[in-house]
Amino acid sequence: MSIFVIGRLLMLGFVLHAGAVMAMVPQEACQAADDLAGTATPIPKVAAALQPGAVLDVLAVGSATMFGPEASLGPGTITSQSVGDGGKLSSQVKLFTGPASERAFPLQMAKELRGAIPGLDVKMTVRGGRNLLATDMLDLLRSELAAHHYDLVLWQTGTVEAVRNVPPGEFGQTLSEGAEAVSEAGANLVLIDPQFSRFLQTSSNVEPYEQALQQVSAMPGVVLFHRYDLMHAWANDGQIDLERTPRSDRQKVIDTLHACLGKHLARLIVDSAHL
Repeated sequence: MSIFVIGRLLMLGFVLHAGAVMAMVPQEACQAADDLAGTATPIPKVAAALQPGAVLDVLAVGSATMFGPEASLGPGTITSQSVGDGGKLSSQVKLFTGPASERAFPLQMAKELRGAIPGLDVKMTVRGGRNLLATDMLDLLRSELAAHHYDLVLWQTGTVEAVRNVPPGEFGQTLSEGAEAVSEAGANLVLIDPQFSRFLQTSSNVEPYEQALQQVSAMPGVVLFHRYDLMHAWANDGQIDLERTPRSDRQKVIDTLHACLGKHLARLIVDSAHL
């Protein structure tokens, strides 16, 4: 059998196994248009590591939600209960030192990738905390990139900036510096935008920060994961609506949300790696 034929068979097997990404979470809980999660963009560093039997080393930097439902403020979203007087987040910044929960969506993403690609080992490092600005996360990002080589960086940010009304231009500049640092370190970047909540939608103008994220995602090797749009669609459809979920059912719904986000994030990464 020729090397060409063998290569074609391996790629076919890779694509078929990638379909498992969509099967690991109940489909009815995660319905969304194919392009709602984001547009696949070439991520060559990840593509080289996203192979059967290989190792994908991932760094995730962000807020409390990156560490799991139990680490999140309120019901895992930004609500009136999670901010102080005057509709502003408290100034207290808390860095998390413990490991992220296996139920957190970055770990769920890793689980989905392992299930999609036979023998793939996904190593996940999560750094961040509560009430962090993008500038705080940039310092964490640079520190981690200097200490270890990663293939992929997940960077979730923008919520605190929107609530505090940070100048969008400053936010965009911070994102650009972070994207350049990731590129110089030989990795690819997936930006993750704020999570949807009605409180955030009515109390803050998220649009300028979404635009900044979109602009930076045009840089080579950068993908934007639209968490906000996914959560908005699920809430409108009544699939996953944390703010209108009875307290007794909230834990189950939060777990479902993280699993669904992990599934769609993994799918976007697989699609981007195939370009």
